[in-house]
Amino acid sequence: MKRRITSSDSVYVIVVLTPIILLIALFIYYPALDTFGQSLTNRNLRIRRPPKPVGAANYIKLLEDEEFWEVTGRSFKVVIITLPLEMAVAFGIAMLLNQRFPGRGIMRTLTILPWMLPGVVNGFLWGWLLNGEYGALNGFLYQFGLISEYQYWLRAPESQIFWVTVVQTWTRYAFPTIILLAGLQSIPEDLFDAAKVDGASAFARVRRITFPLLLPSFGIALVVEFIAAFQIFDVVWTLTAGSSAGGSLNPFTKTLMLYNYELVFRDLRVGLGAALSYIILAMSLFVGMIFVWRVYNQGVQEA
Repeated sequence: MKRRITSSDSVYVIVVLTPIILLIALFIYYPALDTFGQSLTNRNLRIRRPPKPVGAANYIKLLEDEEFWEVTGRSFKVVIITLPLEMAVAFGIAMLLNQRFPGRGIMRTLTILPWMLPGVVNGFLWGWLLNGEYGALNGFLYQFGLISEYQYWLRAPESQIFWVTVVQTWTRYAFPTIILLAGLQSIPEDLFDAAKVDGASAFARVRRITFPLLLPSFGIALVVEFIAAFQIFDVVWTLTAGSSAGGSLNPFTKTLMLYNYELVFRDLRVGLGAALSYIILAMSLFVGMIFVWRVYNQGVQEA
């Protein structure tokens, strides 16, 4: 029998939910709306006069700015390199952790350790590993005779983005691993047993059974990790872009979020920075919806 909802239940729900709704409105929706309002003004903290409404002028100015498109292209470059690498690592580890072996629980715990550390910590850690004078990576390769002299891994501009994607993959691979592992455990074993009886190889089972049934999990992981890679800040800042207070940012690794930081916290152009925040939000939502439509929904239909 269905339990009837009494007036006391309704009062309890209202009492519990009202503070939560108010907190969400206060700390999420109000700042978001205020930021949108600021994006429609010429607010600049260096200018001591009240801001004036400028409509969509800030958005137009950004879209006509060459630097905006340069940092946008660099942000997508980070995404294009990071996502396939991250998904491949996560899928391989999830497949291994889905097997039965002694110490599996400990290995699953160790897998999420990089994800538990803040991105700033991982950035400084890898900065130490890649240091050209005393870095652990140089010491390891030199001891095994793989290099004859220490290398400055972060000196060349073309290598800086590559190492940013490596550190981002190291920092974030655990989340898609957890999502894919949960998806693997939801696949019935009977499907694999039937495929083995039919003579399907291990590769064929992965291709015909595992991968198609994991598409919804891949969709969720791709949306979250796209946003994390597209809005990357802490790893880039600590690894390659950090500088002294007031100094210029590294132009070879300046992404959208660092450009936004520069506009708001260094140039104090709050209106322009607020407009850039909403452009980043719009692009993130657009690409995220594509992943949902093309990957997640396709996987749900095939399941």
